[in-house]
Amino acid sequence: MPTRFFATLPFVAFCLALAATVWAQGVNVPTSSATEGQLTSGGVPLVRATPVDTAPIIDGQILGDPAYDAAVLATGFVQSRPFEGLPASERTEVRIVYTADTLYFGVVCYTDDPASIIVADSRRDSDLTETDSFRIILDTYHDGLNGFVFGTNPAGVEYDGQLTNEGQGSRGSGGGFNLNWDGVWQVSTQVNDQGWTAEIAIPFRTLRYPSSDDQTWGMNFQRNIRAQNEQVFWAPLPRQFNLNRISLAGELQGLTVPAQRNLQLMPYALGKAVHRSAGGSDTTTGDVGVDLKYSVTPSLTLDGTYNTDFAQVEVDDQQVNLDRFNLFFPEKRPFFLENAGLFSVGQQGAVDIFFSRRIGLGAGGSQIPILGGGRLSGKVGRNTNIGFLNMQQDSVTSAGSPQQNFTVARVRQDLANRSNVGAIVVNRQAAGDLSTDADYNRTFAVDGRWGIGQGGCRSSIPRSRQTSIPRWGSWRVRVIVGPTPRFSPHFVRTLSSVCTRFVHTRTTTPTGTTTPDYTRPSSPTSTITSSGGTGTRSTPG
Repeated sequence: MPTRFFATLPFVAFCLALAATVWAQGVNVPTSSATEGQLTSGGVPLVRATPVDTAPIIDGQILGDPAYDAAVLATGFVQSRPFEGLPASERTEVRIVYTADTLYFGVVCYTDDPASIIVADSRRDSDLTETDSFRIILDTYHDGLNGFVFGTNPAGVEYDGQLTNEGQGSRGSGGGFNLNWDGVWQVSTQVNDQGWTAEIAIPFRTLRYPSSDDQTWGMNFQRNIRAQNEQVFWAPLPRQFNLNRISLAGELQGLTVPAQRNLQLMPYALGKAVHRSAGGSDTTTGDVGVDLKYSVTPSLTLDGTYNTDFAQVEVDDQQVNLDRFNLFFPEKRPFFLENAGLFSVGQQGAVDIFFSRRIGLGAGGSQIPILGGGRLSGKVGRNTNIGFLNMQQDSVTSAGSPQQNFTVARVRQDLANRSNVGAIVVNRQAAGDLSTDADYNRTFAVDGRWGIGQGGCRSSIPRSRQTSIPRWGSWRVRVIVGPTPRFSPHFVRTLSSVCTRFVHTRTTTPTGTTTPDYTRPSSPTSTITSSGGTGTRSTPG
């Protein structure tokens, strides 16, 4: 009997040690950043911005700047990867202050071994995944759907974009996450013995927000610790979500923002003079134009353009098209980028109701001058989004292309739980001597999005089209379901969270109509380079 008793002692000791380890992990591991800060009634972290009279010096030195002395710390970051729910392996501190016209973030990313800091790229808007980096997302309307993203790495790269519908939508049209949106802001970084720091200054005129004086914004931070393949957030996120999941963000409180009346004028002038000594002739040509941006309200922006010139726009990356489908290059022209996601309805390459890159391109992919146009976009109130665009395209006699007028009207009502319902009308109408009576194209669509809990959504896009050429009508339903199970932090080590994703798409074509565009062989795609960048041949409208 004693022999049998002593033989079982190692097994009993092992079980007791294992139980003690599991109990300790379950007790000591925080499931949110609440242990180092305050929580809202909804259980997400919050921090208050501190007003200051003297603005910080943007040099990357945070700890020695007296402007941050009274700032409240935002810290207690939590891992999403590799071990969901565990505290971050390195400490991160964020200080937030603001003046009458600018919002400042002082970020300190502590690192035990500064030699392990990895920097992969220093180009603007370069990918921050494979480098040590820090990103901020601001939900200025606190609607859980839309926001602005700003990011940097130890090299001081500027990374920014505009978020619509938590990143869901057609990205070629500027929907989802529009990386081509470029705001006016400033960043400075330093690498030191403690790790690396970043100082970010965002003018309030760069953002769009409601008209009230005192505001609360949604906010979250993401830090990448590349040497450990670690991804941590201030407001904890399940591993199946990324920073775009703004409905799970924390809160930034205590902001007193200025009323915006922003006016920007960007004129240009082109001239050329040629003198030919042989014939004694002189030739002089010139051109002028102007772009305008005006904040009608802090949340409603008017863009205007006359004799538009896009010579400064970045050229697209060349692509070789070996199939029958047209290529969709992303919109990079600044005039079309403000609130571009509002005009994005449908799925890219399948049901894309409006694609702005078709404006200014001829039937053969050639550049066509734009006479002018206007664009009004933004929010009315807190939940109603409106957009209106009207552009007049010039005629090209040599190509037989008539003048074209493009009109787009869009309205979308945001609802609770990441849901919304909206409608869009798109019209292309030819005009002038080269046009015919039946040269038009009109499309009407109603779209909706129904959020189901935190892990799923259902969206549908019924539409109809009127055109001088026989076309088709369709409806499309997309269902995504993703349960978000939450396990205790010590359990995550052995069991990863599960996300089940189911997508069902159905498209119907009325009897007696032609095959949908995306299954009909298209004409050969021609690559062009113009002042508006590289584009492809595509039928306007």
